[in-house]
Amino acid sequence: MRLRSASLVLAAITALATLFVAPDPARADSGRLHLHLDVGVGGLLAGQARPGPGETSAGGVGWLGIDWQLAPPFAIEAILGVGGFARPYPRSDRDGTRYTSFAVGARFRFLDEQAGYANEDGGDWPSHLWVSAHLGYHYLDRQQFGVDAAVGYALSPRRPLQMGVFLRTMLTFAGQHSGPDLALLGGIELTIEVMRREGALDSDGDGLPDTREVELGTDPNERDTDRDGLDDRLESETGTDPLRRDSDDDGLLDGREDGNRNGVLDDGETDPRRADTDGGGMPDPDEVRSSMQDPRNPRDDDHDGDGVANHLDECEDTPRETQVDGVGCQAGEQAPANAMDGDRFVLEGVTFASGSARILPESEAVLNQALESLRRRSELRFEIAGYTDDRGSARTNRRLSQQRANAVRDWLVEHGLERGRFETRGYGPASPIDSNDTPEGRARNRRIEFRRLE
Repeated sequence: MRLRSASLVLAAITALATLFVAPDPARADSGRLHLHLDVGVGGLLAGQARPGPGETSAGGVGWLGIDWQLAPPFAIEAILGVGGFARPYPRSDRDGTRYTSFAVGARFRFLDEQAGYANEDGGDWPSHLWVSAHLGYHYLDRQQFGVDAAVGYALSPRRPLQMGVFLRTMLTFAGQHSGPDLALLGGIELTIEVMRREGALDSDGDGLPDTREVELGTDPNERDTDRDGLDDRLESETGTDPLRRDSDDDGLLDGREDGNRNGVLDDGETDPRRADTDGGGMPDPDEVRSSMQDPRNPRDDDHDGDGVANHLDECEDTPRETQVDGVGCQAGEQAPANAMDGDRFVLEGVTFASGSARILPESEAVLNQALESLRRRSELRFEIAGYTDDRGSARTNRRLSQQRANAVRDWLVEHGLERGRFETRGYGPASPIDSNDTPEGRARNRRIEFRRLE
């Protein structure tokens, strides 16, 4: 009867909480205060009421518990147990053995990372493991002192509810006329979160728990660790890198590409996870800078339809179905002069040590010619674009090409030009101007290009 009454009380509390606590995705024991109902079945393994041959001491016990979480994963807990076992104690006129207990102790929740369960954004575990231990008053054949220990596994289908299974053993120490008793029971547990833990677990208020930020390597005290304009939580949810300002290495900050910062590719935006959002062959920065380009429309990446994207096409009005070379010019056609008056040109003759951004001495003559031309046209601004061949990983090549573009800019600045006249970008193996199947073609693809900025 007592067990039934306790079950009804917890069921009523659960129903009220479900009505008045707004349901949302479950968090891994993120509450401050919890109520538990454990219902188990088992039997006595040792003691005067243990079963003999052909006998049973099977029974059941229900526990009401409450725990207060001091700091994850540790909580203090109190439990009240009521039940009984089928076999009576010797010299007892009852049909069975009643059981009552009240004990206090601790509960430890493992995998309690405050990051949420696997069905949540940023979550990692679908459930958690817990252990508990208590000591206190027990009544079996008489008033006794005892200890118990339990282990359980729980999951949460919906906050504030958790459900799971447990296994509990109890050892009681009898009084003057009885020996110790040992029992083992297993069953199910229902938990309700009564009070949430708020505030301190998300120090910067970005929606990511501090422990999750530690896992990601982001700063728990900074909403936007890489300062690209997107909060850490949004980046972790949408696949951009919260530790890199430019996740796709295209030269545009993630926050600039996702202009309204909602994690969705909307009209007028580019994808911070793809260097060429529309896949048409023209990198996003080139499309963004041109009023004639739509970075979400691949059909406008090649205006004259010659197979060479606009940003590489040195002969932009080639008739359709005309055989062209790697820079979009018909055989025998003169491309624009390789001089500062053009909108773009390859700085032929600039070479680097293999696998590094160290400019080789034989590049000095070409760089000096470019330096003189740039001094005469001091009103012009340029993007210095670095390219590699296709050997090695794309990520490594983009990094190397960025370093090489930076090295050329730094050389020009060291020789008297203003740094503000230049932007640099590394494109890696993108947009080759020759075949990568031959040493000569790869050498042409390893290049530095200047592009005039508006």
